Amino acid sequence: MNEKVEVCGVRHKTTGKEYDKEGKGKMKRQIVMEYRKMWNKVSIVAVIAMCLVTVVHLLVYLNLQYRAIDKDGRLVEGLASYRALLEASKEIEGVMDGEYIKKLKTSYDGSYDKAYLAEHRGFLGTGGMTKYMVPNYFINYAYYGAYMSNGNDKVGLDYDFLDSEKEFYDTYKRTVKEHLAELEIYSEKQLRILEKKADRLATPYKTGYYQGLANLRAWFILDYELVFVALAFCLSGIYTKDHAGGVTELALSSRYGRRNNLRARWIAGNLFAASIYLIYLLVQVAVNGFLASLSGWDLPAQMFWFSCLHNITIGEGLLFMFAGGLCGGLVVGNLVLLISIVVKNRKFATAVSVIAAVIIMRAEKAYGFFQRFNPFHFKSDALIEDYLFIGEAAVPYFAIVFLVTAVYVAALGMGMKLSAKKYRMN
Repeated sequence: MNEKVEVCGVRHKTTGKEYDKEGKGKMKRQIVMEYRKMWNKVSIVAVIAMCLVTVVHLLVYLNLQYRAIDKDGRLVEGLASYRALLEASKEIEGVMDGEYIKKLKTSYDGSYDKAYLAEHRGFLGTGGMTKYMVPNYFINYAYYGAYMSNGNDKVGLDYDFLDSEKEFYDTYKRTVKEHLAELEIYSEKQLRILEKKADRLATPYKTGYYQGLANLRAWFILDYELVFVALAFCLSGIYTKDHAGGVTELALSSRYGRRNNLRARWIAGNLFAASIYLIYLLVQVAVNGFLASLSGWDLPAQMFWFSCLHNITIGEGLLFMFAGGLCGGLVVGNLVLLISIVVKNRKFATAVSVIAAVIIMRAEKAYGFFQRFNPFHFKSDALIEDYLFIGEAAVPYFAIVFLVTAVYVAALGMGMKLSAKKYRMN
């Protein structure tokens, strides 16, 4: 399309490409404007409340619950226990080869920690920490498998398979295979495929301190529901007609039309949903990193997720979980946007959105198909440990999450597009 326009008395020809460029510029400015409008009193209060609850929850629980044995054999309680454990754990850092395991057995057998645990049987089960937890729990998994759990009775090293590095890692891989079979979610044929992955695990493993990352993973999951609630309050008014930042008659009859106007709101809404999630994640990383450090990100994932079949680090595993959390937030964010454009009343849309978020969160307790495709489950350890099979192809759960998120967002976007065509002010 070409059109002649007059500038300062001179007629110029404007091409279709220039119109497209102008339209894109207008759209970007409109998206920015809509995004800024979302930072209203309600959303600011919701985000601040989310952050405060996250921080207070962390500080109170971690201060009251945890205690550690430091490098000098003293008991340190509260928030200081993490730094004490970090310092003490420097003594057990290394690669768990045959020589390391021999030294570990000698060190543990003559340690104050072992004597203390023998006398205080419930120490490790009630928030107690010792530098030997990381290597000793990993070794004990080779013996207990699926029945491994934190506790004094599962931290000893009196096993014959520790006399040989090869025998230890062969035992560990055999235990992983048995663990997968005991889950009873894979067929015999599928188990054979996964067993080959277990055989290809790159050993020996490096060990060290990762308690700060363990706290980060735990509290990221525990308080993740705050993101869903915040999204319900922050995004429910974006398409309503009784809210200052909502849809107006002028917006529906603007020069660029309702389609572009409502599309700009959809893009801004997704950016806002991502922003809320990233704020939550940043608070978790900052507080846990400050209290207990983020050391250990380069340790193999198997030191934390014992049955993991990916040759990745703990840091990479957490990144998958954080990406899954973002996917879940985007799905719920788009659901709230759809509720907003259908309901059109701010208070009612907020109520419906909160109810929908609660239903999704409670539905995670279901098993099988409904759990795996629940957006609240997208941030779980399953991203690191689980597989879904398509024929004979073992597809990691994190890949399924990314694909399902795209399908959810596309379907919800289609629902919003159909609702936008029928949008009426009266």
